[in-house]
Amino acid sequence: MTRFLTAFGDPTRIRIVTLLGNKGRLNVGEIAGEFEISRPAISHHLKILRDARIVDRKKRGQEVYYWLARERLATNFRALADLAMSFNHGD
Repeated sequence: MTRFLTAFGDPTRIRIVTLLGNKGRLNVGEIAGEFEISRPAISHHLKILRDARIVDRKKRGQEVYYWLARERLATNFRALADLAMSFNHGD
């Protein structure tokens, strides 16, 4: 869960998640084309998202394609919501 939350601690990574959520499967070049930062910087952000299991990837020829791991993303958000609801409200 720490990696998951850390991955959302950066505005660029949130934008990447939003981009993949809206457009689906994209390669690194297509993702980088939406940003004003270098392709290596995008690759670094994608690695963090991959390590947090927010995105999946597959290599096809020379290109690596990324897409949102929707089920895992939803599961983690549900777990966070359940945790928040389990706290004592102090009422």
